[in-house]
Amino acid sequence: MKVSEEVGCRFRELVALRLGLAFPEARQADLERGLLRACQSSPRSTPEPYVAWLTTLSEDSPEWRHLAGYLTVGETYFFRDSPLFKALEHQILPSLIATRRAQGMLQLRIWSAGCATGEEPYSLALILDRLLPDRSRWALTILATDINLEALHVAQRGVYRQWSFRNTPDWVRTRYFHHRDGETFEVAPGIRQTVVFAPLNLNDGSYPSVVTNTVAMDLIFCRNVLMYFTPQAQRATVARLREALVTGGWLVVSPAEASAELLRPLVPVQCSGAILYHKEDAGPSLACAAEQPPVTSSLTSGEAKPVLPDIFAPESLVNAQPDRPARPAEDLEKVRPDAASHLQRARDLADQGQLDDARRLCELALERDPLDPDAHLLLAAICQERGEIRTAVEALRSAIYLEPDSAPAHFLLGSLLLRQGEQRRGQRSMETAVGLLSSLPRDEVVPGTDGLSAGPLLEMARAYLELGR
Repeated sequence: MKVSEEVGCRFRELVALRLGLAFPEARQADLERGLLRACQSSPRSTPEPYVAWLTTLSEDSPEWRHLAGYLTVGETYFFRDSPLFKALEHQILPSLIATRRAQGMLQLRIWSAGCATGEEPYSLALILDRLLPDRSRWALTILATDINLEALHVAQRGVYRQWSFRNTPDWVRTRYFHHRDGETFEVAPGIRQTVVFAPLNLNDGSYPSVVTNTVAMDLIFCRNVLMYFTPQAQRATVARLREALVTGGWLVVSPAEASAELLRPLVPVQCSGAILYHKEDAGPSLACAAEQPPVTSSLTSGEAKPVLPDIFAPESLVNAQPDRPARPAEDLEKVRPDAASHLQRARDLADQGQLDDARRLCELALERDPLDPDAHLLLAAICQERGEIRTAVEALRSAIYLEPDSAPAHFLLGSLLLRQGEQRRGQRSMETAVGLLSSLPRDEVVPGTDGLSAGPLLEMARAYLELGR
């Protein structure tokens, strides 16, 4: 089927405007191929009526999400980019882990943004399993998001063919996967349960927010995503990702996307042949030592032997993470005297990754006003970040009891129930969130969401429902 020049031009402009995706002349064939595939799965089976139909759809229509799946490439495999994963295993993650141990804060938050079929976040989970012999004591979050729901379905199943293991040592498959039949291998349950999959469109304003679990990240992977965006969408996405990082956090992009100008003020750091971007405070910048001690590649040998060069010793990151022990509740109470101020301070601390202090302030606010639904909602979001899912669910039930029309409370409860495998109850909560959000203007800010507007949150809620079917 032929796509006319006029229809192709209009479609390219529409995709850039609504999805932030750029298709220069060199990728015109990819654009037309995606358009024809989208037509075949829609009620409008030919390009011209399909493009005309798109112009009538609101920005939160599910069709945009479906279209994005046809226009983006999800090709990946386990431990893609060996130098990067060596840098993570031997330098970046060990230094973060050692710093947190020294601070008595056993928590780590990682986000794979644009996770495709899941090989990337599972690779990260495998590394952490090897670096953390006391993993059960840690509050670990590996959030994996993508706009493509078909890819997320594959990721959630955790079943892969031989092609996903190219350039991967055999022991990885032997130790962390179950051989099913033929050439298919299933991720071990302990690894699969470490990763939380969620739908998210990087081109909208649904992050960072405590409600979407996209704040206080120590490490964000966003590889082979920015290259497909328009310059405007790239800048907006990088700004949001930077805000989602804690001070001292790291952003990982692909070499083709590694633009110092685009990523500034994040600081490029070379490690083991890879370049990562560091979110610093006002102190001196980090750089990997020019002459590093040799490291043993545990991805090759099968043994976890993290080696920390001096530059990555815990004290070198003392300003990059929360650097003081949690204060007693009575000291925190002196910071601000009223419940509303406690809540605002708690939000600020949660965004900075200081979850212990944030929780204490929430509890102080609830002591002063136990009937405040916003305090229960924020407590639930903080508990989610700490990995305390049962406590988060109970706090959300209190919030909904006090304010039955709280869309973010229903949304967060639905996402947590779905994460626990409670499909029916989770879907019911998400359906309630969709109904409440649908009644709001798209651009109206939803209270309790860190400034999220109704449109992006509605799109995510609908995606959750579709993903759960």
